[in-house]
Amino acid sequence: KVVDASSAQLADTCKNQKRYPQPAIQKPGCGFPVLKFMVLFSLCSGAVLNVVFGNLHHHDLRLLHELWAVLQSGDILLGYRAFGEFTTLAGLPQLLGVDVLGRLHQRRKADFRHAQRLGPHEGLFVWSKGWYQSEVLSAAEWKLLPAQITVRIIRFTATIRGFRSRHITLVTSLLDPQRYPAQELVALYARRWRLELCLRDLKTTMGMEQLRCQ
Repeated sequence: KVVDASSAQLADTCKNQKRYPQPAIQKPGCGFPVLKFMVLFSLCSGAVLNVVFGNLHHHDLRLLHELWAVLQSGDILLGYRAFGEFTTLAGLPQLLGVDVLGRLHQRRKADFRHAQRLGPHEGLFVWSKGWYQSEVLSAAEWKLLPAQITVRIIRFTATIRGFRSRHITLVTSLLDPQRYPAQELVALYARRWRLELCLRDLKTTMGMEQLRCQ
């Protein structure tokens, strides 16, 4: 299953401005209220399985937490950079039995000299639980998370015709390199990119760039 977020502009009414405020960089009267939403897709069919709504002040982790209830044990969740952090990689496998594959969060560093090496650009890392409780989880959920988790990090170079090569770093709770080969995980994440384009196409087809309904 694939998770992705996007936004849509709303009618410029007082109620919408209050509930879905526009970006702070825009001056009053020069922008539109912004609705933020997160979609859960089936990677197999591309079907929309669920959607949750918020505003620009709702962090992606908070919106994802609302989707936890519809995930099932045995699922593999493909996510973007916002979910390559401790809360998601510890909470979903530990509490729901859901594995995670996503890009490494920008604040996390992967120094393979300190990893249990599985390959030239692949290794197991140990992450420790933070001192402060996550604002996304309840106190009971936070208490259930382990003090440390082991994650697998894979780095590869993405070569797309017509574009510059990019170094991509993935992190996952799928630790077994025999059962889940690195090449297959890279290919799986590449399929997730296609769903981002599908969400863009869906918005264009349905005229969702600016919603004109009430």
